[in-house]
Amino acid sequence: MPHRSAHTPASGSDVVDDLPKYCSLEEATAEDMKRSVEHFNKVSSPDMQANRILRLMKELKGVNLGCQVDLYEHGLQTATRAHRDGADEETVVVGLLHDIGEVLSPIAHGEVAASLLRPYISPENYWILMHHEIFQGYYYGDAAGIDKNLRDKFRDSEHFVACESFCRDWDQTSFDPTYESLPMDFFVPMVKRVIARTPYWHASHSDDAVCAAKSGLQGAYPK
Repeated sequence: MPHRSAHTPASGSDVVDDLPKYCSLEEATAEDMKRSVEHFNKVSSPDMQANRILRLMKELKGVNLGCQVDLYEHGLQTATRAHRDGADEETVVVGLLHDIGEVLSPIAHGEVAASLLRPYISPENYWILMHHEIFQGYYYGDAAGIDKNLRDKFRDSEHFVACESFCRDWDQTSFDPTYESLPMDFFVPMVKRVIARTPYWHASHSDDAVCAAKSGLQGAYPK
């Protein structure tokens, strides 16, 4: 699959020197936009994007939701289980980052990771991220007094089985303080390779109106 090139991070002076002078987007000329995108590339290279996403993950150290492990360890466990079961690299990254939005928007946290990763992952893994908290409810629903079968609303989806497996085998099992997870350094190169992909690279992205339209914006965004 195609990948984007890395760019040298910008210093503060690099960012502010010689900026275009437009005050509204409709005033911008073609030359203005060319220079703006050049600056955009300096502050949002693929490597820098990956590092920002990884910082969200690292901020979960010590954030405990009343379990025996914190959210950081839960992500490492989920990714480690996926890797040891032979999952592809993209799915391992999805396992690592699936809960980075847990305390940003708890009841909709799947959408946080899904939105950040959508341009770089398959539609199936996007679907898994979007729906995983609903599928997780199957395993704790009775104990929490909620409907454990909410996932059944999505049985007609072609991605149901994949999401069911993700949660059953890797997510709901990853609250074990005795499990030996792989370290974050093992996963960092994987995250960087996934984020370095050309946005909306997957053939099925063109089947989705939003993905197809956003793909058409790529000339105005970092490459």
